[in-house]
This record gives sequence, C-alpha cells and structure tokens, in this order.
Amino acid sequence: MNNTILEAYRILEEHGVFIHYSPDYYEDGSNMLFSIDFTHQKTQTGWYNDNHEFGDVPRTLLCSLKLALWYLEDSTRIEMINTKHRDPEYFQYVEDKLSFIKTLTL
Repeated sequence: MNNTILEAYRILEEHGVFIHYSPDYYEDGSNMLFSIDFTHQKTQTGWYNDNHEFGDVPRTLLCSLKLALWYLEDSTRIEMINTKHRDPEYFQYVEDKLSFIKTLTL
C-alpha cells in the first residue's frame, strides 16, 4: 500500500477525523458510500457517492481521503457543515466545496 495514503490516514486520525464507509453490492456492481466524522468538533458530513459521483470503490476511497484532508485544511469548513444559510459565509463554503469536488470527479 502507498505510504503516502497511510500517512494521510494517520494525520486524519491524529486530528480526530474518521471516514465511515458503507459498501452497497448489487448484481451488476457495487457502490461505496462515505461520510466524514470530525470527532473534535462533534460533527459529520452527509453521505457521499450515493449515485456513484466519484466512481468505483478504489477511486471513492481516494476521493474520500482527499475530501477529508480538504476539510482539515481550514477549520471554518468544518464549522460550516451544520451552519446552513444562517451564516453568510455558508454560501461561499458551498461554492468552494462544489469546486473542490469537481476536481475530484474529473
């Protein structure tokens, strides 16, 4: 296994960030759902990849890791998860998140 990936998971764990995975299996394939849990902030993202946004299971695992690290880069992003439209910064957070996710789905 790639040491860089293992190191990234170690960094996440040190910061109380854990990724929950939930695989779905079908007769014609599979889907890997994930949610990112920020234990120090007591919040969690919604579930991603329900309609295969990120691709197959290996690609989804990599994208989930990159998204978790993206959140960790700026604690404001984590704070915005449950803020919704009550905070004017929320709309910028949503735009930034969508832009980042687009880079993962290319």
